[in-house]
Amino acid sequence: MTKISRPFQSGRAPLSATPDSVNRAHRLRLSESLHTFWRKAVRTPWKNARRWLRRATAGPNSGVLVAVDHATHLEVVSFAGRFPPPLTQCLVVEERQYRARLHPLSVNSAGGERVHYMDHIVHAPRMTLEHLVDQYWHPALGLLISQNGLIWRHSFLGPFQDGFLSSIKAIVDRPLPDGMRAHYFYERRLGRAPRVSGEWLLIANSDQPNFGHYMLDIVPLVHLGARICVPMLTWTLKPWQRQLLARLDVQSGLIREIDPRTVFLEHAIVSNRHSGVASQNAHPQHREAFSLILSNVRNHAPSAEYPRRILICRSIRNSRNIRNRKSVIDALSALGFTAIQPEKLTFDEQAMLFSNAEIIVAEFGAAIANVVFCRTGATIVEIIAEGQHDPWSAHLCAMLELNYVVLFQPQSEEDLLAAPRHVKDSEFAFSVDVPQLAATVEALLAR
Repeated sequence: MTKISRPFQSGRAPLSATPDSVNRAHRLRLSESLHTFWRKAVRTPWKNARRWLRRATAGPNSGVLVAVDHATHLEVVSFAGRFPPPLTQCLVVEERQYRARLHPLSVNSAGGERVHYMDHIVHAPRMTLEHLVDQYWHPALGLLISQNGLIWRHSFLGPFQDGFLSSIKAIVDRPLPDGMRAHYFYERRLGRAPRVSGEWLLIANSDQPNFGHYMLDIVPLVHLGARICVPMLTWTLKPWQRQLLARLDVQSGLIREIDPRTVFLEHAIVSNRHSGVASQNAHPQHREAFSLILSNVRNHAPSAEYPRRILICRSIRNSRNIRNRKSVIDALSALGFTAIQPEKLTFDEQAMLFSNAEIIVAEFGAAIANVVFCRTGATIVEIIAEGQHDPWSAHLCAMLELNYVVLFQPQSEEDLLAAPRHVKDSEFAFSVDVPQLAATVEALLAR
């Protein structure tokens, strides 16, 4: 049986990637079954019980109605290399544009997402700093909520959903006659929330960070904070985050870690980048931060030989899985590819792996954010199931001037209805057209 192997050696010891049989179909089915059982038998009932308990213990006519703050206007001031004054905002990086093109070897989707992969202009968003006062900061999605129950519009990823509020103990939902729910904020339930004084640049959204969002939304903010030498605040960092930040030349003492619990911030400096706009439409400004990181990685990483042709595989623990992954691995192994699970590597190893690769075949996922370390002109082949309306990786590759090929895998209407691609806890598996993939890769290698 083909296994994801440890294909390259350093000068002193093997890299930390270990063999992992992600290609075993029975493990895939078992993983999906266990996750479904846990969600239906434990997590969902527990969440419903907590919601009922909050509702039962809340007064019928108390609490402040929760709403997203789209109305508050912050005065615009010039950026002077420091935080803007309270209740103002400043522009740090201007908006940019670049062109994304559909490669002739690409297979576009037959669904609605096809428009995101056709030739078009990408509008990379500006970067702002916004100085808010007296905000509760919640580890769940990094939501900022005022004492009046207003949620700051740049403190959550993507379009707002009521489900974002379910893990905040100070919020109670009540059903409405039309079947919708109203949410109410009870500040008294946060009476013991620690108070954080001083001005802080927030460099976290969720306390359970997504690798791709952290790389593209947060790292540029950390780079800015390090450059202008301002204090930064984050939830307790994961090991990979510490490895990453160690390569950003952040002055000692600038970053403060706090436990993932609700806190009251007297002064919170946030950015429109917290809302995920920079991961959807990558900004050329990213190059500066990641060039610095890669330079420092090269100075610290041990010498090693890295494969030039790599296949990036997702773990079987993920919600998106490939049924015939073994066939994919076998077909590409015959073409000189090495199958890798990036999560098995240290951050430095991932950066070096991508920086040395000439051609990368990747399953759609956050690990593709590592292409920020690729050399200009490297080739990326991305495998995506239809129904995935998420062109962030295509835009990132266009910004980096990489040779990007997308291969959408057809999905039936029944599959799309049974497992929506952007609903929390939605799980799905799909098969890859292996002959088509192999033929595409062979054509790229021949060029």
